[in-house]
Amino acid sequence: MQGLVGLGNDRLSLGVSPRGGAVVDGRTRDGRPFLRPHGEGAFDVLRSACFPLVPIGNRVEGNGFELGGKHYRFEPNTAEPHYIHGDGWLAEWAVQETSASHVQLCFEQARPARSPHAYRAVQTLSLDGPTLRLELFVENLSRETLPFGIGFHPYFPRTAAMRLTAPAQAWWTERDGYLPGVRTPVPGTADFAKQRQLPRRRLNNCFEGWNGQARIVWPETGLAAVIAADPVFSRYMIYAPEDDTSFFCLEPMSHTPNALAISGPGGLHLLAPGQTLSGGFSITVSDCEDFQ
Repeated sequence: MQGLVGLGNDRLSLGVSPRGGAVVDGRTRDGRPFLRPHGEGAFDVLRSACFPLVPIGNRVEGNGFELGGKHYRFEPNTAEPHYIHGDGWLAEWAVQETSASHVQLCFEQARPARSPHAYRAVQTLSLDGPTLRLELFVENLSRETLPFGIGFHPYFPRTAAMRLTAPAQAWWTERDGYLPGVRTPVPGTADFAKQRQLPRRRLNNCFEGWNGQARIVWPETGLAAVIAADPVFSRYMIYAPEDDTSFFCLEPMSHTPNALAISGPGGLHLLAPGQTLSGGFSITVSDCEDFQ
């Protein structure tokens, strides 16, 4: 792939593409992946290791919302019927700063026909010892107050013995259209308050009441990762398909999917012109025997 920015230190290496602002590879210096590698072939953001969610994450049911007595419309941005994941993951980002262990990317969206949002987004990725830090900033460039949300969509390797810890207070069921259904207590088969393996079925659910902490252990490769997210990310999404058990996603998000359509607080932030929203999370990698 052309145009990649490579970051590295004595512990980790990272490949970043300006296309989609996407991470395409994350591994330890001895070659063990802690993020899903993109692999060979032409770039495809859906085969990447991580991409940013801005100015909104996941799907918008009905491709519209009401605010202040006005109706706002989205147009689908993929082959799916719903507008999904915002614009940043499908855009070309500009590299603003780069060093051996740091890169800053910027994307500015004038109001397009498919979205009411005009904004400037900045994504910063940095390595510090065994830790990868990802940060996302968005500024409302629109002339009116609009709802914004941010998040990240990392893909992690999934192995047979992999275990996950990620405590949450509630979750959303899934209904038709890959949309959230109802909010309920977390069922036992998906309760990651204590470490457990992913269930042997599809997961595509939002978990709420998250403290920003998660842990992944891969006994097969001898690796473990600790995730620490800023308080703005009070929710996470898990996506684990049935037809491809080589990966799963744990996505820190500031808001519930389809938050524009559900009743009650969904976590979106109303930003007046010039106001901003930001947050980040880190992945700290260690050997399993160092994992507590």
